[in-house]
Amino acid sequence: MTIEIRRARPGEEAAVSRLLGEIWHATHDAELGSGKVAEITAKWHAPALLRMQIDDTAKCFLIAEAPDGGLVGHAMSWLDDNAAINLLRLYVLPGWQGRGIGNRLLEAAIAAYPAGRLLRLEVQAQNAPAIRFYERMGLRVAGDTGERGGFTDIPALVMEKSLPSED
Repeated sequence: MTIEIRRARPGEEAAVSRLLGEIWHATHDAELGSGKVAEITAKWHAPALLRMQIDDTAKCFLIAEAPDGGLVGHAMSWLDDNAAINLLRLYVLPGWQGRGIGNRLLEAAIAAYPAGRLLRLEVQAQNAPAIRFYERMGLRVAGDTGERGGFTDIPALVMEKSLPSED
């Protein structure tokens, strides 16, 4: 089964919102509670916000699409002023994990910015499967965001990986 990794198109924001809600509930309900997860996803994954991100050409907003047209994964990154690639989201539906989709999404999110010299992301310290995945991809914990959070308002670990230069 071939999964297509591509940039999201306007009009797909509601499907991405549903995908992120499903993944967040599966991943975080046990630690945060279903109500808190619903509150977070309503705020962070609102279709209107996702549409602005899809439309923002400075962001790489990717989806993983199954042959039947269903979405099974998502990643979003951007290049900051220091030429670091910031990965805000990388998610794959639990039933689709372990098939290389996350690897492909991560590679595509990095490849969108050839000038990047550092990959940076935040991950909740309780999300051991995600941390193991990122460690397998060569990222290491570089610190934490403190109580206020960084990209988000939830405290998280900061993970980084030096990327090869273009030279």
